[in-house]
Amino acid sequence: MILNFNDPTMLAAARGRHATLRWRTGVGVLFMAGSMAVLNSIAAGLSWFLVLCLAMAFDQVLAKSYIDSRGVDDRRTAGGLYARGSFFSICVFAAMPIALAAMGGGPGRVLGVLMAASSLVSVTLSTFQAPRFMLISSLPATAALLIIPLIPFGPAHADAFQATFGVGCGVAGFLAYMGRSAFNNTKMVAGWRAANAAAKERQLEAEVRRAEAEEANRAKSEFLAVMTHELRTPLNAVIGYAEMIQEDLAAEGRKDLGDDAGRITSSARHLLGLIDQILNMSSMDAGHEGLALRDVDVRRLIEDAVTNAQDEARAANNRISIRISADAERAHTDGNKLAVSLSALLSNAVKFTHNGLIAVTAEVEGHMNGDVLVIAVSDTGIGIAKEDLPRAFQPFTQIESATTRSKGGMGLGLSIAQRMAQALGGEITATSEFGSGSTFMIRLPMRENAAAPALAAA
Repeated sequence: MILNFNDPTMLAAARGRHATLRWRTGVGVLFMAGSMAVLNSIAAGLSWFLVLCLAMAFDQVLAKSYIDSRGVDDRRTAGGLYARGSFFSICVFAAMPIALAAMGGGPGRVLGVLMAASSLVSVTLSTFQAPRFMLISSLPATAALLIIPLIPFGPAHADAFQATFGVGCGVAGFLAYMGRSAFNNTKMVAGWRAANAAAKERQLEAEVRRAEAEEANRAKSEFLAVMTHELRTPLNAVIGYAEMIQEDLAAEGRKDLGDDAGRITSSARHLLGLIDQILNMSSMDAGHEGLALRDVDVRRLIEDAVTNAQDEARAANNRISIRISADAERAHTDGNKLAVSLSALLSNAVKFTHNGLIAVTAEVEGHMNGDVLVIAVSDTGIGIAKEDLPRAFQPFTQIESATTRSKGGMGLGLSIAQRMAQALGGEITATSEFGSGSTFMIRLPMRENAAAPALAAA
């Protein structure tokens, strides 16, 4: 189907023609007067105008029916009738220019050309929203303009005054259409400029609000960084004194009190770990992510991370194994960030594994852009459901289940690990099956450079 009568642009074109009926009728009076003068026949001009008015009235009724119709089928039927009625009324108008060229002599040709050109402008004004309908509607006027030069010249029936008056009416009608076209274009351009100015204003407001939000977030992160530093100092003192008391009580054989001191130490270390997570997150949010690149002993870094996690692993009756390939024992990267990322993965594995095995492996994969260090932390713990994996790295997010909630925590560990890996130009990927364990893999360049984080972020 050439025309889609359910298209909003077609409905807009119908509304355009419906709204310009009075205007077209008024300009038609000018053309009627001009035709009477050029043809020297009141009957010819008046009869044509009456037929045109009847056609336009019929066109108006069909347009109203089409605009008010509802439903796909009803609109298709009403639209088809409207398109036929509109085309018929345009053909009635285009018939007069041909008659003027055939019977009006030179003045008739001039008036006929002006009327056909005015018809083209009228069609463009009212139907430009629907290009296909506009093209079809312009065919009668275009045909008239092509036929007029082919009509042999004939004698003029009007005297000089009538010819001048008739051509003047044609010029006035054509200028009226051109003036309305200029007015509509000016109005449309003004609307576009107003819309563009409003869009720019909204964009500026959005940028200002975003800048304010970023500044507020940066201030919050800096505040958290300062506060966590202030909390670490007394907390380290609490841990130190608790350990000293525990050792003294153990030496005196007072086991019960020694266990109480041990619980103080354990709780304090847990709180210290939470503070460290907040410190890491706030430092990254505040933009303090500079790299301290150096040659890193990967084997020692992994062994230190495993040593720090051994106490919790033994408490849960877990075993931790290490396997490091020879070519993966050294890398050029930021050791502190890699240690934070690895410790977070180990802590997560220990937390959700009981009476199981945690395996830490390191190896090198060859890639076109350079060798990649791959550190994998696998466990035989509770695992993560496939649909929950995408949420695992979101900050302050814990997988919703009674098991994970019983473990506590703020849901920052994996998020911090991922951001640290990305700062090193790499990433962390995860594979897991609920009930069968998980594997988290850190992939990062063997030889890091300062531009890598920016490339990774891009």
